Parts: sequence; C-alpha cells; structure tokens
Amino acid sequence: MSLKVAIYARVSTTRDAQKDSIDNQIAYAKDWIVSKGYTVAGTYIDNGISGLRVKNRAQMQRLLADAKKQKFDAVIAKSVSRLGRNLVENLQTADIIVSSKVRLILPEDNYDSATSQSKFNFNIRALLAEEDSATFSRRIKLGRQGSARRGKYQASLPAYGYKRDEGGNLVIDEETAPTLQSIFHWYLHDGWGMQKISNYLTEHGYPTPRTVSNAGNQGTAWHQSSIKCILTNVTYTGTLCQHREEVSSHMSKERVEVPEDKQIILENAHPALISKQDYQAVQDLMKSKGTNHSNGQESLFARLMICPDCGHGMTYRKDRLRKQSGAYVCCGYVKRGKVFCSSHIIGYDTLLAAVKSDLRELICNNVRLDHLYNAVKGNVGLKQTSLTKELNKLNKQQEQLEKTLQGLITLFSIQRVTIEQFTAQNERIQSEQQALAKRKAELESILETQKDTEEQFRAFQKKIALFAQLNIDDEQILKQLLHQVIEKIEVHEDGSIKIHYNIAQPQEMGDLLQGA
Repeated sequence: MSLKVAIYARVSTTRDAQKDSIDNQIAYAKDWIVSKGYTVAGTYIDNGISGLRVKNRAQMQRLLADAKKQKFDAVIAKSVSRLGRNLVENLQTADIIVSSKVRLILPEDNYDSATSQSKFNFNIRALLAEEDSATFSRRIKLGRQGSARRGKYQASLPAYGYKRDEGGNLVIDEETAPTLQSIFHWYLHDGWGMQKISNYLTEHGYPTPRTVSNAGNQGTAWHQSSIKCILTNVTYTGTLCQHREEVSSHMSKERVEVPEDKQIILENAHPALISKQDYQAVQDLMKSKGTNHSNGQESLFARLMICPDCGHGMTYRKDRLRKQSGAYVCCGYVKRGKVFCSSHIIGYDTLLAAVKSDLRELICNNVRLDHLYNAVKGNVGLKQTSLTKELNKLNKQQEQLEKTLQGLITLFSIQRVTIEQFTAQNERIQSEQQALAKRKAELESILETQKDTEEQFRAFQKKIALFAQLNIDDEQILKQLLHQVIEKIEVHEDGSIKIHYNIAQPQEMGDLLQGA
C-alpha cells in the first residue's frame, strides 16, 4: 500500500531566499515522494507568515488537525526551519504529529521519525532555526538604528504636514502643511482646545492624517487624540527623535521604551514647520492645562454624573446657566456635537437641590428603603451568578495548566526537552497559575461579601441613619456622603435625574462623624 504524504511549505517574507520559495519547497517534496514511490495526499501552505507562532498559521493548524484525524500517513517539510522558528513550538508540533501515529520527514535535515533513533538532530536543528530568527531580528534592529543615525525617517507613515521624497526623506507637503501650522496657531494663540480644533476640522471636511497618507482604517472624523499626537510631535521642529521604542524579544514582540540617553536624536534633519520656541510653548501650555484642577462645584459630583443615552460622563461648565452657578453637560455632546448626543444640560443649583431632597427623603422614608433593598437583592443575585460562572471557568483553566505541567515534566524526564526549555516553560506555567489564583481569590472574596445581601443593606441603612445627624448643607460633608452612598447619577434629556445608590460596599463612617 502506497504511503500517503502531506506536504507542508512556508515562507515568511522576502527574507526567505529563492531556494526556499514555496514553489521550490513543493517541488523538492514532490520529487522526494515520487522517488520513494509514495503518493501526495495534499499540500498545506502558509505564505508570507512568520514562523514564530503556530497560532498565526492557519494551514499549520489545519495540518495538525488532519494529522490527529490520520488523513495521511506522513508529513514532509523541507527542513525544521520550514515547520517554524520557535524551538518550543517546533518540539510541540513534532510531538503532535508523531503521537498521532503520523510519520514526520525533513529530508534537508536528514530526519525521519520512522528511522531516527533519537530526536537529538531534530532538537539541534530546531534550536538553530530559532537562533537564526534571533540573529535576523538583531540585524534588522541594528540596520534600523543605523538608518536612524543617518537621518532616515523610520515611521511607516510620514508625519502629517510632510511627505517622503524619492530618497525616503521628509519634505514639506504644501497641501497639508498650512493646516498643520494652523493647528498649532489655534491652540497656542487663539486659545482653542483640542476638541474644538478636531470638531472644526471635521465640520469643514479637512482630510484626516490617515486619509492623506492613504493608510488603512481611514475616516472623516478628526479626534482629540490625533490633535494631541500632532501637538506633541517634535518632528515638526525639524528634529528627528527615533529609536524611542524597541522590541524586547523577537519572540514576544513586546515593545518597551528606550531610555532617553539611548534614543537617536538628530537636529535639523528636515525642514521645520514649527519653531522650537512655539513647540515648547505648546508643551508648557498643555502641561499647565493638565495641572489646573476643577473648582469645588465641579468636584462635588466628579465621576458621578453619567449621560444615560451615550454613556459618556458629564462635565461641569461654569459659563453655562450662570444664574444656576453653572451647569453639567454631556461630554459626548461637548466633544462631538448634537449629531452624537443632546446636551442633557442641568443647572448646578437644580441638581444640588434635587440630590439633597432625594437624600433627605431616603433618610426619612423606610418604605422607600425597603423597595431599594428588594431591587438591590435581585441585582446582587444576577452578579453572583456571573461571578460563579467565571470562577468555574478559572477552575477549569487551573486543571488544564496542571495537566500541561505534568506533560512538561514527562517530556523532561524522557529527555524530550532540555533543562533550559523546562525552566522557561515551568516559569510561564507558574506565572499563569499565580494570576489565576489571584483572580480566584478576588472572586471568592466578592462572593463571600455578597452572601448576605440583607446584612449589607442594613449596614447601608445604618449609614443613612447616621447621616441624618449631619448637616448635608455643608458641601464638604455632602461630598463625602455622595461618594460613599451613590454609585452614579443619570441625567435624562428632559432634565430628570435618577440616582443609583451604592449598597454593595458600605464604607466606614468614623472619620466623617468625627469631622462633623
């Protein structure tokens, strides 16, 4: 009976030499299969995909799934490096294939699971494949640093207001540069905020930076974050500040910040659009705005006010409804206009009076407290169900990690993994176990505190009774009361309000009573 052999081929990018092209890999494998008198059972091709992670390779995953179903008798790949460039994952891939009673053949590396007496040769080749990937990554990193030192702009897209010339250098884009300069002028000299600038650009149809660069995920709306990126980009002074981040490991691809003394900074690298004096003035202005704290009226309801329609918070505006000492307005409306949401405006004095009235009624009305208790009891029950489901899921994950650990120990005991591999995998598993244990402890603690809803509610009721002894016309006392017993305050479009009381986590009253 002729052996049915599946072919696996992979290239990542132009990095792979011509000898490792998809066509050459398949031709190489077919020649070998024919020379042995076997038959081709199918081809699995991952084209243009990195070999570092199996999860990113759909055809490799399909190959492994079909191997488990024994849809073929053997798998052939030109070499270990074609299977992948991650040592641990290559070992796991080989183990899945062979344990499925499917033969693994790698002719270029002289490895055949049916005839090889040990996996030593395979392990060495897998290690070399990963080291080759690491070496290539280091070369790329050093090459980019060298280009940066020569003044080559490294970002994938040119900064808004610039374009690239034929040599890849930044030159002024005459179409967008005036808009860029206007953004700085509006912010620094006209007193416009970032949201006002983004709203103006959107309303007047200015193409967004991603649209100008013909990048993906284009849109017609400017965002405050885009304006902030522009205002804080030192590139506009003619300075190139590069190598501010780097990949910590070619395996994890995690980006980390580079210390300032190791960043690559070149002055006068390209034409400036903004003077250094204006740029620094903008940074100082942004910093001063960030340190301006809100007044007592704003902080009284800070983080409590919510628009029920769009879900945004509500912001205090001293210049609105001045006869009412200002007003709260929906942030979604302020930032994005009436096409996004209505103002939901409510005067500060009206809001304060309504909240005080509701608190006084709650203090004196036992019937209302009982209704509140029944509603909260139902909500707590739903939350307990959700938390219990999550806890059960974590328990299953813990069991799976334990099985993985036992499998790793077995592989180490039969010398299928080295001490270095075992140590690295063991540390990863322990880290995941610790994270799961921490989350389980949190959930169990929450469930424990929610077991007796009635007890919690009585504590809340006792707190409300204690507040009856206090002067809630005193804004400092009222502020503490609001943030202890209220979860959020919703203001509807018609100006009506709904107060959501926080019963689940009653806080201690000692300090407040001592200060009364």
